[in-house]
Amino acid sequence: MQLSRVSDVDPTVLLNDRQKQCLRLVYANLEAKEIAIELGLSPHTVNEHLRDARRILGVSRSMQAARLLNEAEDPERSVSRPFGVEVGSVAVEQEVEPEIVASEAVVGGNRYRLSALQRLGIVVGLAIGIVVLGGALVGTTDLVARLLTKYRVDISDEPYKR
Repeated sequence: MQLSRVSDVDPTVLLNDRQKQCLRLVYANLEAKEIAIELGLSPHTVNEHLRDARRILGVSRSMQAARLLNEAEDPERSVSRPFGVEVGSVAVEQEVEPEIVASEAVVGGNRYRLSALQRLGIVVGLAIGIVVLGGALVGTTDLVARLLTKYRVDISDEPYKR
């Protein structure tokens, strides 16, 4: 019987359950504070779990570690879910813990639970707001210029120089 070398072993098997949970939530695009709330930990503890997982997997970024774990757990589905795909059906196939499925349902491509039409409305509203504020700025500048001209104020006069 021949023993396998350490380099032949998948490094994801060296991760503990908490590190794997944190990495799954990183893969779902949650930040450390959100992961901490989801798992009932402090953000500092989450960052420690992520740091240890990165060290074990030999990567420099948490998302890289999360991708490695995702590929190891589900090699056929190593790409992220397309927008609009129901997460519940994936959870049944993969037998994922319900708490993780709930967080992925919130984050899975639509982090703030807004429809595409609502997002478009926000973008249009912001664009209109920018145009209105730009017009107000131009109008104010024109008003100041007219007042200075009307009262024959020359800002190059001595009282305005410093």
